[in-house]
Amino acid sequence: MIRSIGLHTYEIDDADVAVSEITEGLKDFPLLENTVGIIMCDPEYVESGTYGALCEALPFTVVGSTSTTQAVCGEADILVLTILVITSDDAFFEAAMTDEIQPGNNPLAPTRAAFEAARNKLPSDPKLIILFPPLLADNAGDSYVEAFDELCPGVPQFGTLAISDSFAFDNCSTLYNGEASFTKMSFVLVAGNVNPRFFISTVNDDDRTPYSGEITKSKENIVYEINGVSTYEYFESIGLAKDGKLDEGLQFIPILIDFKKRADYDGIPVVRAIVYLNANGNAVCRGYMYQNSVFTVINPTMDAILQSSVELVERIKEIPDRQVTLIFSCIVRRMIFGANPTMEATMVRDELRCDYPFMFAYAGGEICPTSVRDGKAVNRFHNYSIIACIL
Repeated sequence: MIRSIGLHTYEIDDADVAVSEITEGLKDFPLLENTVGIIMCDPEYVESGTYGALCEALPFTVVGSTSTTQAVCGEADILVLTILVITSDDAFFEAAMTDEIQPGNNPLAPTRAAFEAARNKLPSDPKLIILFPPLLADNAGDSYVEAFDELCPGVPQFGTLAISDSFAFDNCSTLYNGEASFTKMSFVLVAGNVNPRFFISTVNDDDRTPYSGEITKSKENIVYEINGVSTYEYFESIGLAKDGKLDEGLQFIPILIDFKKRADYDGIPVVRAIVYLNANGNAVCRGYMYQNSVFTVINPTMDAILQSSVELVERIKEIPDRQVTLIFSCIVRRMIFGANPTMEATMVRDELRCDYPFMFAYAGGEICPTSVRDGKAVNRFHNYSIIACIL
């Protein structure tokens, strides 16, 4: 059996106070034989030394990433540090941090040694991988998913890329036992008596626009041609590019992708974000844009985005035996809420209350299976989505 508790502190500058608040919250929560802490915090907690002091004080491994606007039992706010402590006698947790991942390079080699060392400490094969990759402009989120699919085929993956509350998405760190890194990936392998369940909510079919097309030339996360013409020409033809540049608002517009010609396509589309247009007029995206895939431009309203979150939370509430609930939501969703950036987090807090432990935080790109069939997960990287993992 697994048990968990969500803890928080608002104290940034006084590490002693922060440590006291977190340890006080653990006082009446007995730790079982195996324990891990999932931590999310604003970069200010890293810079002040509070994050490091907490890791040093806690009697278990702590792993996670920087984030913004989080929620745990009874709390939802922008500038807060949260820890979801997970403990069990018959589930096992091994956390690690990879070697440095160079921008533009495949993360498989830097990940292999850390994965194998962690795997060798487990009594059985992992049943879940919780991962926190770095946010590197030249690295598609899918590359991290593919690395773990190579190392541990078919095992479900769940996680988020590191993020901050800056639109420049700078100062984003992955976290592991007091270390913070811009270029390393932290992760947890989970084995033993666990039954992970996953939920994804993205966009509503009602929000589809008439603009769609086929990616006729691409490589990894760069799109060169759509419908046989250059990417720039295509977006110019539908009014989303002008004078050699994409419309600034296009970064906030979801692109719904169907990987219909991929062998591993399970019939469930994913959402992608365009990061920028390079000097050659090609679209650089946050995730892989596989050639021969078809896409539709989506134009969701703020109400539609919040409704998709409500629907996901309602599905979570239908699981009465949940002991751990991890929820990550795309940072662009928060940006669309504009003057009310805590709207989604507050809804999650109010709906889940303190009935069962949970953690909610914003993501720089979401990692979650679209399906698990015959014991094998179809792991995907997502944008603009809200995802949940239930144990």
